[in-house]
Amino acid sequence: MPTTASPVDWLSRPVPSAMSPEKLAAFVDTALSRTDGMLFTATPAEELDAIGRWQQLKDKAFAGQMRAIVASYNRAAAQARDFAGDEVGLAVGATSRTGSNLVGQALAVCALPGLLEAVDGGQLTERHVLAVLGELDKVALSLEQRQAVVLVMLARYQGQTPGELGALVARLIVQVDRAAAAAARDAKATGERKVWFSRDVDGQALVLARGPAAKIAAIRASLEATLPTEAEPGDERSRDAREFDLFVDLLTGGEQAGSWHAEVLVPFSVAEGGDHELADIPGLGPILPATARDLLDQADTIGQTAVGPDGQVIAVSDPIRNNRPAPQQRPAAEPTSAPGPEPEPEPAAETAPVPEPKPGTPDLVPCPLDRPLPTDPVRAARLALLAAAPVVRELTYSGYRIPPRLRRFLEARDRTCVFPGCNRQARRTDKDHRRPWPLGPTSADNLDCLCRHHHRAKHAIFTVLRDTDGTYLWITRGGWQFLRQPKGF
Repeated sequence: MPTTASPVDWLSRPVPSAMSPEKLAAFVDTALSRTDGMLFTATPAEELDAIGRWQQLKDKAFAGQMRAIVASYNRAAAQARDFAGDEVGLAVGATSRTGSNLVGQALAVCALPGLLEAVDGGQLTERHVLAVLGELDKVALSLEQRQAVVLVMLARYQGQTPGELGALVARLIVQVDRAAAAAARDAKATGERKVWFSRDVDGQALVLARGPAAKIAAIRASLEATLPTEAEPGDERSRDAREFDLFVDLLTGGEQAGSWHAEVLVPFSVAEGGDHELADIPGLGPILPATARDLLDQADTIGQTAVGPDGQVIAVSDPIRNNRPAPQQRPAAEPTSAPGPEPEPEPAAETAPVPEPKPGTPDLVPCPLDRPLPTDPVRAARLALLAAAPVVRELTYSGYRIPPRLRRFLEARDRTCVFPGCNRQARRTDKDHRRPWPLGPTSADNLDCLCRHHHRAKHAIFTVLRDTDGTYLWITRGGWQFLRQPKGF
């Protein structure tokens, strides 16, 4: 039995030809009858099982193909490797460019220990791997740095979707390369901010803007705040169309921007002057500590979120008016959320529900600082204010309406819609009573943040359970179960 593959005569390979009308009709009839058979005989659980099995086969095929490409590349002589893409292109029935892309992808994947092994073990899918590579390829990192990012990512993987895993990798990249290189890249990219205009099909065109995340967040927040939630009677435009028209009106002077706020999440250690953690703009990714402190200076209001050792939310404060050093300057972001030190829990109320405090009521517990206050008097005053942790309060109410404090707590706790993989920001979601009111209370334990689509899906086909640690269990038709892990700080 030969130890090497027999040579293949590529010219003798059959060339696919178009189907005859008769063969195509027979193919369609067969497919329809097979589909009809599944529609009337398979249960929902069997259908999802079949979908899952096919996905596992695709993922294993992806891992096997990546290894085979690298093996072929490594066995080739040095002069032959320049043409490996041509061979791979022929093998997969595609162009040399496609083959070269596959070779580059395979070499990159196999250089990162653990990725394909996680695919083999069923933890990751092909989409997860491509999401990781997509983030790694955005910056110039050494192979050692890329490997470090992947190893830490695998240690922190808890069932995230490909998009969520990509966001985690983006944060890890900045942390691994946080010193001069990350700051230099940030400054260089800011200097290259620009707007592109290009044509599209059917009389359409595109406008693209690239710049600092805080500025993009401000644009997004202004659009969201100015756009009415519901269309006026008789307005048949979709929400996307209304948002585009508003975008044009704001840029061309036909509309004035309304009051808006953009969120920046700043760890207390960063506000205090530390550089070991990253701040974050929800939906847009991490920002460097120095940038976060600049935004903190410009913010109009600050909302505190106290978290426990596991990163889960314990309490939120009332909005605090920020003493800005330059009040005449327009803020780049309006509230900045600063997770503060963990407070001492207070006993839960056992009597009537606690009413929402009046605006301006102090709701902070003094907490000593671990280091001296900054020399800047404005920053020192703000830091002393931030060092006072929010009071833990009972968040159960008798009515259907959700008070502001409870709403702020839910949005800080859930961060996004609680459907697995949905990244809709919590402040743009419905607040749903898991057990319908009045059978279920208006309380933190019975309320979830759900975007409108997944709110409707929950009532249509899902059963939703929430564990005490904040994990959500979504049960679909046929009994399949999907977890949504808590998004702690």
